[in-house]
Amino acid sequence: MLELSRFDAPQQTLNITLLQCVFMGLSIKGSGACVHVNVTSSLLGSGVLEFEGSFGASSQILVAGSTLVTMSVHAIAFPEFSLGANSTLLVLDNRIEGSRYALRFSIGVVVDGGAIIVKGNTLRVTENNGAESAICVYAVVVKNGGYFDVENNAMSSVIGVWFVKRATVSSAGLLRVAECTFFGRTEFLILRWCIYRTLSLFRVEHSGVWR
Repeated sequence: MLELSRFDAPQQTLNITLLQCVFMGLSIKGSGACVHVNVTSSLLGSGVLEFEGSFGASSQILVAGSTLVTMSVHAIAFPEFSLGANSTLLVLDNRIEGSRYALRFSIGVVVDGGAIIVKGNTLRVTENNGAESAICVYAVVVKNGGYFDVENNAMSSVIGVWFVKRATVSSAGLLRVAECTFFGRTEFLILRWCIYRTLSLFRVEHSGVWR
């Protein structure tokens, strides 16, 4: 585990860059401070890449250009995870593969004025038992101009994007799924319950489904 609380960067933004690394499982744990974490051009040999704990206001997490393939339940997971206001999570141009989920938020996540962007990835799930999904989000709140954007991904799974419980979009927030290609046998998008409030938007745009 990489515990960010062990790094001493008082009154500064802590910058952690993992470039061209090979992981046999890695957990990165936030401590509530503002941090910039970059995982770039890296390889997951086994296990899971996890982000957990609290990442403070104006933090940035970037996972880009990496190959994250595992036999574990999920390849990238966010257990007990929170993002501070105006923070950004970027998952860009990766190959991501797990047995039941490629990318999983196992608890509710709040996007407050910042962004979660999943773009340009190849997402694959190997099991085919009826409830597997490329992207699984337990619940999400998007508010204060924040946005949750899933764009230009190729997804191979039973379900493409699954919001398990509730999505709440308010105060000029945006929840968007666009330009994705889905290879699967059931549903491209499952959104059981969504609440829209003032000036908020939910969009599904120009996505192709192949069965």
